[in-house]
Amino acid sequence: MTTFWSFGVLIASTILSSIGAFLFKVASKDFRFRLASLLNKELIFGIGLYGIAAILTIIAYKDGELTVLVPLGSLNYLWAAFLAQRFLGEKMNAWKWRGVLFIICGIALVGLGDLL
Repeated sequence: MTTFWSFGVLIASTILSSIGAFLFKVASKDFRFRLASLLNKELIFGIGLYGIAAILTIIAYKDGELTVLVPLGSLNYLWAAFLAQRFLGEKMNAWKWRGVLFIICGIALVGLGDLL
């Protein structure tokens, strides 16, 4: 059975990963295939957050079941949608919000399946 601690660590991992993806998007605005582009602070922070998220994911897997924790990773989309809408001005239509709802329902079902 997956520990609550593993759930918390993986949720933190998804948040950091989504912030990393957001920073990649911001960095992509000025990205060119040159060495100077690799020194972009958003790109560097994004890579760092991805690395931390990967380490947290490994830690979460130690005390959790893969069949429970991998679906929880889809929370990345929820956080990314929020960040994109809030800070990048991207639009979320009704179909995208329904998709988010289905993702949340799927995660809840998998989590409940682990508890029962």
